Amino acid sequence: MKDKSEPTLQDVIEVVQTGFGRVEQRLDTVEQHLVVIDERLDTVEQHLVVIDERLDSVEQHLVILDERLDNVEDSVRGLTRRVGSLEEKIDDVQESVDGIARAVDKDAVTILDHEKKIMQLEAATG
Repeated sequence: MKDKSEPTLQDVIEVVQTGFGRVEQRLDTVEQHLVVIDERLDTVEQHLVVIDERLDSVEQHLVILDERLDNVEDSVRGLTRRVGSLEEKIDDVQESVDGIARAVDKDAVTILDHEKKIMQLEAATG
């Protein structure tokens, strides 16, 4: 049997080169993974740009809606004032109509009283 002896310089160089070869393969694999990650990050960045643009658009729409809501609020305030004014006028008209109705009722009673008196006078003369 052959006695195990110390490795030669050639044996050490071969082991070191094999080790470096494996390290290079692993570094190549890591580099490939980093390239894929970089591409994914680019895609994510593009999506974020699109999302940012959409958010800007939503913000602009919200500003427009806020302005429109302010206009609606102003219109409602104007309508509320008009309705209040109309209610006052309706109350005034109602008071006038009530007064006219009382006067008409009073006149109707007076006419009926006169009619009775006329009938009595006609019956007495007649």
